[in-house]
Amino acid sequence: MATSSSAKQTPLGLNVVASHLDDIGFHINPQAEGYMGVSKYNSNYTLGSIVKDTCLIWLTYSIHIAYGKAVDPGGSLSATTYNNLIKIGSGVMSVLGNSPPSTYTMDDPTGRWNGQTNTGYYPITPNNVGNYQSATWLPYSTANGNVGITQWGYVRLIALQAWNEFNWNGKIYGDPGFAEEMPEYKDFVSSFLAADSFYNYVNKGINAFKGSKTFLKGTYSNMNDLTSADVAGVTLATSAFGQDCITAGRVIDLSKIQTFGLPSVLLQTIKKNNCITQSLTLALLASGLTAKEIDEISKGVLTPVSKEQERKLYGAYLIIVGQDLQAILFPMNCKTLGLNSLADLLSVKKLFPNSYLSLTVPIYNANPGPTNSKTYYPIYERNSVNVRIDSPQVKAQVGSTIPPGEPPIIIPPPPVIPPAILPSPPAPNPTPAGNNARVTDAERQAQYPTGVNSGHRYDLVGAAYAPPISGGRG
Repeated sequence: MATSSSAKQTPLGLNVVASHLDDIGFHINPQAEGYMGVSKYNSNYTLGSIVKDTCLIWLTYSIHIAYGKAVDPGGSLSATTYNNLIKIGSGVMSVLGNSPPSTYTMDDPTGRWNGQTNTGYYPITPNNVGNYQSATWLPYSTANGNVGITQWGYVRLIALQAWNEFNWNGKIYGDPGFAEEMPEYKDFVSSFLAADSFYNYVNKGINAFKGSKTFLKGTYSNMNDLTSADVAGVTLATSAFGQDCITAGRVIDLSKIQTFGLPSVLLQTIKKNNCITQSLTLALLASGLTAKEIDEISKGVLTPVSKEQERKLYGAYLIIVGQDLQAILFPMNCKTLGLNSLADLLSVKKLFPNSYLSLTVPIYNANPGPTNSKTYYPIYERNSVNVRIDSPQVKAQVGSTIPPGEPPIIIPPPPVIPPAILPSPPAPNPTPAGNNARVTDAERQAQYPTGVNSGHRYDLVGAAYAPPISGGRG
């Protein structure tokens, strides 16, 4: 039946189903009937063009007449003669004798078919003849109790089989309700619809029971993980852990939980919450990062961030303390106590003060063992990092626990201040050339009121200072 790729009925599919249920769209091919004829039981046959319009017509009628004379106890024809008649040309040119070809044998690899006319008929079989369940078509001779199958020749068998295949109701000639017209194929179609609905409904339950044996096998290691969506795999102190998460505010970005703890992720979280301050920017520049690197890392554009860049970021966080730290924590709604620097937001101890001792690292087992699919290792043991964290398995999962080297803190050199430019003293009043007139202290003070009486004299010629006059002031 026509359906679309989405398993929904198309307009064509609806029309096809409607025609099937209305007995107008499911029938024996009329063109095939025109060639092979129509037959609904052993003695019934309407000739098709293969017989009616060829030389086979007289031979076929002869076979039918001979059948009556051979099966009748008082008949004048022997069984041997009749068997020879229905096998004219067999093995040589059987088509000209309306007889079975040499390939007419029972070949059933399943071993379930015994040559019955049709398995749709009811099993009570008087004498196993006609169209009953056990009425066989083999052998094709008088040795068969159902010899009536041979009375119209071999071509008729094709038409009779077509009827048997479509006679869904399995009506036998002579039964109440048996009619000469075509059977009600809507019963045949509706049986498929009923069967389809039944097995789709039942299979859901069967598949559910079957799948329950391996459902989520290996996904959750225990019932705690299953009921908590694996939160219990992080910590069993869910109340304390939840309180720490609440006080942390927006410091933890769950969309980047896979890389939580990296300095670059913290910078991206701060940027996401519009909490980058001038002090943080200066600290990042002082750590050796360029303005371009800071911008690309904070926007998540630069990937991957190198280890050296991560160390520089961490070094910058170490000098963000006091009011500079509070300027970042307050808009991020972080109320965690005991934070001394921005780098503390990367410390599990500092960020989860109430639950850090209960936090674990899950390692998946290749083969289920005593701990099922996962083994949980505590991160801390007696306030120090668990030594089992250094195992190769855990390192492959979470990496090294000790950063390679100290975070760099680069102190910038003091700014270069250019020397002050002092103004030149005003030029003295010109005097006639060759005039070596001396200027008294009173005159010099009047000309230079801010000057100091140093006992020097000024030689105005050439604007040069003269040494003091020996023995007194000039």
